[in-house]
Amino acid sequence: MKTFVRLISVCSMVSLGVVAVPITASADEAARSEEVDTSSAALHSGARKVFEKALADVELRPEQEEAVGKLKAEAKERHAPVREARRGLMLAVAEQIEKGKIDRCALAPEIKKVASAMAEARPGDREAMEKLHSILDPDQRTRFVDALKRHWESHQKSFDAAAMTDKISRELDLTDDQKDKVRHILSGLKEIAEAEPAHAEHRALWSRILEAFKGDHFDLDEVAPSKDVAEKTTKRIEGHLWAAEALLPVLTEQQRGVLADKLRSKAQGHHNETERGASSGMDMD
Repeated sequence: MKTFVRLISVCSMVSLGVVAVPITASADEAARSEEVDTSSAALHSGARKVFEKALADVELRPEQEEAVGKLKAEAKERHAPVREARRGLMLAVAEQIEKGKIDRCALAPEIKKVASAMAEARPGDREAMEKLHSILDPDQRTRFVDALKRHWESHQKSFDAAAMTDKISRELDLTDDQKDKVRHILSGLKEIAEAEPAHAEHRALWSRILEAFKGDHFDLDEVAPSKDVAEKTTKRIEGHLWAAEALLPVLTEQQRGVLADKLRSKAQGHHNETERGASSGMDMD
């Protein structure tokens, strides 16, 4: 569901917790070759708000609200190690961004921690998606899928090259020359991603998942068999780092410092959220 362009935006760098991270995420996150992220996994990515808006449109009954709330609380606890691992990676990447050079070898231990944590969390994420299917009635499942598609299409409009360049420009105060270079990079990466056969394959897979979700029987192992999550996560992160390397030469030392500070701030947010979740089992928000 995510776009590759998003991986190299300043917002992605901050929101996903890796240099320009999703969920999911692919030459649409590593050429869209990774396993599809679903349910609570999606809630931990840039797709979280889209997912929750779609659920809101379903108009859950009180008992369903309670059941969904339990799924979210469980997901938050399950992903606490992921957040903490991402925190370590973000801090390491922030330091490298300030220096203006990405050292993949130095980041390897932190990347491995994130990949391992994601692999541990993924089975629970898939189970949660199936539980959500059982919580909703047939009409709600259809409304949820339709709302999810609608909100996602709206969400994606903010990730074209021009819109993302404007976002980055506002965040880092780019010059006109820098904006032109960033827009050119983003446009080029999008073209590369959309030319990959995996791009269409990923969209087709998501269509099958969503169509299956509408039915009475929903088994992710049948629709989207589990992949090697650690390997796919590692490739995804490496794709993020590659994208960051494409943009770093365009930024000044001061701009790199601003970006590094944003990553450190997000890392601290991950740490605080992990502590709150561990002590109270609060909702993802």
